Amino acid sequence: MTLSKGILSFSIISILFFACESDEYKTAHSYFEQGEYTKAIEQYNEYLEEEPTHIESLYNRGRAYEELGEYDKSLASYKETLEVEPENVNALMSIGKYHFRNEGYKDAAFYFDKAAQVHKNDAQAHYLAGRAFHKSGETDKALQAYNAAISANKDLGEAYLYRGALKVYQGNESGGCEDFNLAKSLSVAEAQEAINQYCN
Repeated sequence: MTLSKGILSFSIISILFFACESDEYKTAHSYFEQGEYTKAIEQYNEYLEEEPTHIESLYNRGRAYEELGEYDKSLASYKETLEVEPENVNALMSIGKYHFRNEGYKDAAFYFDKAAQVHKNDAQAHYLAGRAFHKSGETDKALQAYNAAISANKDLGEAYLYRGALKVYQGNESGGCEDFNLAKSLSVAEAQEAINQYCN
């Protein structure tokens, strides 16, 4: 076999090999989209045996575990994602939500804030960091995070609502009421109750 034929043969084998791997991932993703999460996990695991650093498979496997309510396994998969790509915003946000769900607010704040630093214009990341800081009693950081969320998205009504609550807590009732009214104008259901309690 000549060198050129050998290279051509290797190229064809490589193309077939990677196409096969791609099909495995597509199958896993298809199961995920159909809500067949157990089958999706099995396929992701098979694919990860060949490509252990494949970001989408690591993260989506975590999402599949989460959909099944297997939260500890989902956390492990998200952490594996970060081992490969430390600034993966999806994994950072998902780990933050895991800790928030379990009332680990300081840990949640750490991951949400890190996601917000990676994507500085991600209003949701700033907002969730604010909620976690708020819950953990770090009010100054919470206020900064709510401000950043509103700066990134002026239509994020929930950020006005909780910033308003924080202002009221800090003794700034007029500022709080202004935020409650802004939240109401953005159709946040809880805003009217806050207005009734603090602004009339």
